This record gives sequence, C-alpha cells and structure tokens, in this order.
Amino acid sequence: MIDIFYTSFREPLPKEIYSELLSLLPKDLQERNERFLRWQDKHANLFGKLLLIEALKYHNINNNLNKLILYGEHKRPFLTLPSYDFNISHSGEYAMCAIGQNVRVGVDIEKKQQRNFENFDNTMNSKQWDHITTSEDPVKTFYKYWTIKESVSKADGRGFYIPYAELEVKDATVQYEGKLWFLNEINLAEDYSVTMATNKLSSFKLHKLNFKNN
Repeated sequence: MIDIFYTSFREPLPKEIYSELLSLLPKDLQERNERFLRWQDKHANLFGKLLLIEALKYHNINNNLNKLILYGEHKRPFLTLPSYDFNISHSGEYAMCAIGQNVRVGVDIEKKQQRNFENFDNTMNSKQWDHITTSEDPVKTFYKYWTIKESVSKADGRGFYIPYAELEVKDATVQYEGKLWFLNEINLAEDYSVTMATNKLSSFKLHKLNFKNN
C-alpha cells in the first residue's frame, strides 16, 4: 500500500501561519525555501516537505529530515531507512508526497494546459505522438503520457537522464532496461493529471491535509 498525502492552496497563507509552518523545517531547508521568488513556489516547496513530515509521522518514523534524507547520483532524494521510499511532486495549486515500504515509488502531478508540442518532440515516440494528436483531447492525452514518463523516471531515480521516448506504455506498465514499472492513474481534479509508478503492483490511499486549519 502506498500512502499519498496531498494538499491544495489557491492563495498565500497568513504570514503568521506561514512562518509557523516554515519553522518546522530544518534551518537549511528554511533558507532554501526562501530563495524562491514567487509565493506559489515557496508554498509548493514548503508543503511538499510538510507532507513528507506528516507521512513519516503516519508511519511512526522520526521526522528529522536532516538525518533521514540522502541524495542519489542524480539528486533524487532517498530515505536513510532502506525499507522505505518516498517521492514529492507539485504543480499549480497542489502538492503531494507518496510513501511506501519495500517498494520504489515515483509520483507526478501536472496541471493540464495548452502546450507547444514541438518543444517536447524528443519525449515521445512516433506511435505516442500519433495517439496524442489524433485523440479527442490531445492536451489530456499528452499529460497522461507525460506524467507516466515523469513518475517512472522519478521512481527509477535518474530523471531526465532516461530517454523519455524509449519508455513504452503497455497495459498500465512501462518496461525499461529489464525493469517493469506498474502504473496507477489518480483522479484528483479534472484539470490535473496524476500518475504513480511503482516497481511492485501496489494499491494506494489518499490522505488530504489542510495546513491552514491545522
């Protein structure tokens, strides 16, 4: 079972609540958060870390982020606890964190909006582009593929170092370099696309949090 904690925000938090929540992070993460210029980016980054703290609490894990998080060769964060894995994603007014035990997990959320597909030419193969451009809703189909590829690359740990065009999707799975990734499409909101990828067939449970009221 993968637990997915998420929150949404449409406006800045009151300053006193924002400061109180920011103080829950280690000093270096506080400083890193304040380097963002837009309030939306500051909030998304902060909420991602707070969701991880809540996810760790839910699993009865000490939530000292400085001691628990390491970074892999391609800057992908890992927990020092070998049996757990987590992944954070945010887009638009949503932030989410997925956590699971004895599994590798990647999650990606994207707000659907009009795109110039030419800028993403090398991310899809010809069959996928045919499917996108001939579908009834090309934008929706594009983001479905995009969140699949993003979630798989994040679960793998190499991100954009993986050639996205080589990621074939078949029967809710992606196979790449001998590894099979299982996909879950998550219906969170009409104008968002969300996909979770795991290296084991896994179910998931959503947990909605409201930091403004809590």
